[in-house]
Amino acid sequence: MANIEQQLHDYLSASGSEYLTDPSALEITAFARMPEGWSRECFMFTLEWKDANGDQSRDLILRKDPAGSLVYTDRLVEAGVIRALAGTSIPVPKIWSLETDNAALGSPFMIMEKLSGTSSPAVLYAPDNAENRMSIGRDFIRHLATLHSLDVEALELPFFEDVPTVDSAGEASLRHWEQTMAEQQLEPQPFLTQVTRWLRNHMPVAPRVSLLHGDYRTGNFLFADDHVTGVVDWELSRLGDPLEDLGWVFKNLWRLDDRICGFFDREEFIALYEEYSGIAVDRDALHFWEVFAEYKHSIIGLTGTRTAVDRKTDELNFSIAHLYLPPLFQEQAVRIGI
Repeated sequence: MANIEQQLHDYLSASGSEYLTDPSALEITAFARMPEGWSRECFMFTLEWKDANGDQSRDLILRKDPAGSLVYTDRLVEAGVIRALAGTSIPVPKIWSLETDNAALGSPFMIMEKLSGTSSPAVLYAPDNAENRMSIGRDFIRHLATLHSLDVEALELPFFEDVPTVDSAGEASLRHWEQTMAEQQLEPQPFLTQVTRWLRNHMPVAPRVSLLHGDYRTGNFLFADDHVTGVVDWELSRLGDPLEDLGWVFKNLWRLDDRICGFFDREEFIALYEEYSGIAVDRDALHFWEVFAEYKHSIIGLTGTRTAVDRKTDELNFSIAHLYLPPLFQEQAVRIGI
């Protein structure tokens, strides 16, 4: 860690950000690895420096590509989406730096400002936080609805090829994860191959093409008091059917007391989403995307397993990724009736 901290100091001292103009007496303090994040190594730190305006200080986050991950994604996509959303009502962090090569820190990375708030489930679901939690839940849905309602053609998004249509959005997502399975599996996956066929045979037409978060759930937003202060972890963003995000939000894994992400029951959640977004939620299409969510999660598990087997990392989380697969398979089997 000390080596990364020194490399980071050297990088920022060389004006490694548009927000640093002729800095002097630059110092990094409180540098620490964050426990969150399987797809990026995350560190928090405070940057202090002097410039023409006097003493300056910012709390920052470093998101660095690891040697091994649960998902392998393009750093440019994550940064491009965050920058495109900076002018919207969706609270996203300000990006200070983006590097796509290994020169400075040994792997690509992004530095962003630390947003206020916490992602702690213990705080969110504390018994005495029920009133705030309902308000946070409405914010959670409102930001997702806003994201899905944005005019994607008016945003400067980092998606240049294969922009889907309402007819091709589902197939594009399925093809992406089917290809990921082919690349990451250690052995043939006959059950997931069968689910792939089911998904292809039940493909819905999208109500519109929207910008998707890709991993919208508890843990990927920050909150303070009664409101959401930030939406984070955009590495799985893509263009597609907005109900794809809903299918992921509705996973049983994120539920608490049978409430979606611990906030509202299924129909309350859908009603609020429809009210905020103006997008009608077809229940058959939502069922498809709920199956797809378990399929996608299974392939993420296969990726994590291969990461461990290939010894790209020694972190314990990856060595147990295969244990997620049986319950995910069972969930898919129940949902498609086999």
